[in-house]
Amino acid sequence: KIQSKLNIKTRREEDPSAQIYLKVFGNEVTFQNIDSALLKQIVREDSLAIPDIEQQLREGLEMKMTKAHHLAEGSLGIPTTLGLPIYMTMNSLVLTKSEISGKMTVSPRLFHEDRPSDQKDVSAIEASLSSIHSIAMQISGKLTIDCRVIKFGAKRNISMNSVIPISSKVTMDPQNRQHKLIWETPEKEHKLLELRACPILF
Repeated sequence: KIQSKLNIKTRREEDPSAQIYLKVFGNEVTFQNIDSALLKQIVREDSLAIPDIEQQLREGLEMKMTKAHHLAEGSLGIPTTLGLPIYMTMNSLVLTKSEISGKMTVSPRLFHEDRPSDQKDVSAIEASLSSIHSIAMQISGKLTIDCRVIKFGAKRNISMNSVIPISSKVTMDPQNRQHKLIWETPEKEHKLLELRACPILF
């Protein structure tokens, strides 16, 4: 009676859920949603099996990262005997970008419980990784003479760009204790350093 008069509602039990994710430098690499059915399976079987992980590794994972950095910023004022001060300013920015992708295959299967009864040991592991890293830097410097009525001076912008692709492939044979590693840096795509300077008078 009290519950009906005060309009008290019984709280319903919510289904348990969880999320697992991995972030590198603020960039999400992988995300896995765990619903109530999977949680109940973990409690019942006392084991955690996520079948999507092996499939994702076979198909490949991709990750992109972009970071901007402010390296330096400064200004300097120099008085002169003519009464016309000279001002110098400098600003420097760096932008880094990385694109990384990789695949991995484990034979016969990645998880121990998914392997056949007669092949419980890992026979081979093959993994490949490719990445492209680019760095861009810009330095801007300006020299100004203040005549109060007018200002004149010079400005120079310097930009540097670098692109380096790297590819690698690893093959491992745990049973025979053999492995093979291959590194590749395609000559057609890499740009070690590109420098540009643009002077401006004003």
